[in-house]
Amino acid sequence: MKVLFICFNIGSTVGINNGLAILSSVLKMKRQQVELLFLSEQLGYDFNLERMKQDIMKIKPDVVGISLMEPQFKYAEEFCDSLRSYYKGFVICGGPYPTMDPDAVISVDAVNAVCVGEGEDAMCELVESLEAGRDYTQIRNLWVKDSNGKIVRNRLRPFTDLTKLPPEDKELFDLKKILPLKNFQLETMLTRGCIYKCTYCINDSYIKQYKKMSDSPVSLKSYTRIKNIDTAVTEIKSVVSKFPEIKKVAFIDDNFMIYTSFIEEFCQKYKEEIGLPFMCNINPMSFDLSKVELLKAAGCDDIRFGIESGSERIKKEIMKRQITNESVIGAFKKTAELGLMSSSFNMIGLPTETKEEVFETLRLNATIQPDTIKLMTFYPFKNTPIYDLCVKLDLINYDKKRELDDYDTFTCLKFSTEHQLFLKKIQTAFNWYINMFLDNGAAANYRKLIEMIELMNENEWDKFDFFSIDADVSQKMRRQGIVHYSKFMNRSLAVKFPSDHLP
Repeated sequence: MKVLFICFNIGSTVGINNGLAILSSVLKMKRQQVELLFLSEQLGYDFNLERMKQDIMKIKPDVVGISLMEPQFKYAEEFCDSLRSYYKGFVICGGPYPTMDPDAVISVDAVNAVCVGEGEDAMCELVESLEAGRDYTQIRNLWVKDSNGKIVRNRLRPFTDLTKLPPEDKELFDLKKILPLKNFQLETMLTRGCIYKCTYCINDSYIKQYKKMSDSPVSLKSYTRIKNIDTAVTEIKSVVSKFPEIKKVAFIDDNFMIYTSFIEEFCQKYKEEIGLPFMCNINPMSFDLSKVELLKAAGCDDIRFGIESGSERIKKEIMKRQITNESVIGAFKKTAELGLMSSSFNMIGLPTETKEEVFETLRLNATIQPDTIKLMTFYPFKNTPIYDLCVKLDLINYDKKRELDDYDTFTCLKFSTEHQLFLKKIQTAFNWYINMFLDNGAAANYRKLIEMIELMNENEWDKFDFFSIDADVSQKMRRQGIVHYSKFMNRSLAVKFPSDHLP
């Protein structure tokens, strides 16, 4: 059979969908055909229903599989509304949002089934059942509409054994177009799951969903898993051999230190068989100096840390993150001493967060001075603990939430008009505030700029040419050799200049 995956990536940062990459691989092992429509303005494929119609009619798939994050659901709904006028095949949705809110997704008229949780086995079983004309309504991990339109909510099977999976099919994606947009970094993952219970993340809610709907024992131990190292290395080697322009491998696992037992084996095989520089994400609380030294020896030159907030109250009470500012400062200090590039990931606009607590996050970044700083505006993912808190406090503006495609535009919470404008300015100008908090030769220049933008109303701010001024001031600071942060590529990313790690 022919399976067409559709990935909606409208108004969002482009990247490889690792979930679709592994689904493609397991389906091809079953001798099924797999194709992809990847909707992204950056790849030259806008949300165009007529173009999608022409492509689908040309491909003639037996099954359409839609992968979804929550902000992209609105596009999938609109697409599905038009789909049945020309397509009579099977439609299934999967991914993070269908798992977290399956009732909303299965209620879409054109959708025949929703995959809840992991889909490697369920997807293969579905396609084989459709091909053979067998009943498909009892497949575990699937919510299915039967011939009468009744929804059959099947239980979940145990978590997938990652050691038995084949290499992912990264070449399902147009890497010739994607790699330049990712600075020629190949994104991949070794693990699934996370041991932490951060309220804004779907991981803890994902486990709770499994506990409700699975007949097998479910625990953090069974949820956190790692691939076979040989398979992972083979996968990377294969792609690198075909795309020699790849400069670096980016391991985008939630926390690369979730399993320290594999580090030694991984480092040895990666260094011997691949040898490219690589980056990974590490939780500051799990920073293990001896293991990081092994990573460095194997080629790691870049570690990214999730800070999220500099407010101890927000971390403890709202996020349930057991990470102190002291541990963050220590992890960044050790990373710098090892000569590695460091990056911080941060979030603003959290429920009950004050203006001063936003500044605490920016001050912490000024203290640790990462090489790059990423800042996003909080988005309440459906059925997470922090979403439930927002509902309890009546904080969510659902119309605004539906407008969002990504997490760096504006808040969808019902803050005061003044605070919403403050967050909007911070999302763009956060590097100016950090420069002011650096307390060096740059501070006075950026303090004047901040005083200017703080007086602006929303209309004036929307017309303000921030990026041109930011670039001009940055050039002056660079000529003087003054450490500062300037925007790079988009509004959510700032880079330190001068840097030992960046041109």
